[in-house]
Amino acid sequence: MAQIPSTINGVSVQFGSGVGNDVDQRIIGGLKHCIKSKIAPGHALISIYVSSAYDSHQMPSRHMQHKGVDISRINGNKIAISYPQGGSVKVIVDAIQASFEGYAHRRENFGPHLKKKLGQNWPVSGHGDHLHLSVN
Repeated sequence: MAQIPSTINGVSVQFGSGVGNDVDQRIIGGLKHCIKSKIAPGHALISIYVSSAYDSHQMPSRHMQHKGVDISRINGNKIAISYPQGGSVKVIVDAIQASFEGYAHRRENFGPHLKKKLGQNWPVSGHGDHLHLSVN
């Protein structure tokens, strides 16, 4: 296991209270793959808010296997509120999800832009208010 760092590629990583930070090294690799200050040209990614990692889920959740992470805020803005309005948060979220699809160990990529599992469209409910990224 490894700890999600407080900064990834120049982007500040903040954590919700009670978020268990011990994750599989491949989650950190996936975050490093898609969390970048210049992930979306013309829109600076300054911070993300990890609302869940290894915590408050039940098996067989990828979270309980240390292989899933949820991001609910971009640059301090809640995805639930800011994404539907378009603008910078939408552009950044879409770019993060598109980038994560190129990560070799990606499993689940659920959010307001994409809902994919193992690269295929996946009919999962929810995830309009956060990104859920998981690895194999």
